[in-house]
Amino acid sequence: MLYLWSMNNANNNKMNNSIQLQSVGKVKALPAGQIKVGTTLLWNFGHKSIVKAISKETLKSVWFTTQTDNGNTYNRRFLKTRLIAVI
Repeated sequence: MLYLWSMNNANNNKMNNSIQLQSVGKVKALPAGQIKVGTTLLWNFGHKSIVKAISKETLKSVWFTTQTDNGNTYNRRFLKTRLIAVI
């Protein structure tokens, strides 16, 4: 029974376009395929990063170059269907 509840809960999150972040709570989210350059992403514990470039895009995945508040740059790969918190 617990398995059915968790699956329903996951489906509700996708339909509502929101996700639960640690130490932040429930926040608005977009599928990775809809995120554009300049979008501010929100992570657990309130960390933020800005999408500086879309490095590569395939049929199912997208690669972002992101920059954090302290200037660190990261390359991140996501499935286009993955929900990512945005501000």
